[in-house]
Amino acid sequence: MQHHDSQLRSQLRNPPSGLGPALACALIAQIGNVLLAAVCAAQVPGGYRVRSWVFLAALLWSLAGTVFLLIRTAGSPARDQANAIGLRRIALWLVSTWVWPILVLWPRSASRDRPPR
Repeated sequence: MQHHDSQLRSQLRNPPSGLGPALACALIAQIGNVLLAAVCAAQVPGGYRVRSWVFLAALLWSLAGTVFLLIRTAGSPARDQANAIGLRRIALWLVSTWVWPILVLWPRSASRDRPPR
């Protein structure tokens, strides 16, 4: 039991090396998603209750996309760490968290056949 606890603590202190930049981009993109969900909900006609449900639905949609993308990228090999966090990658995360059902249907083997950038 003691060994298992120390191993778990070690994993919590040292996340997988490839997940750090992805997690940072995901968190920054999720902040943008909150703002985008608020703007979208404000445009919906109706009372406060309708707008709050639209905001909640949009927020949960983007959060599900973020979790899906983090799970999908956690197993991928770490790419160029120097350019891992940037405006382009954050924008890609922001867009991908909204269109994640397309990525679910996308064949996983096709994405492995492409050469890394």
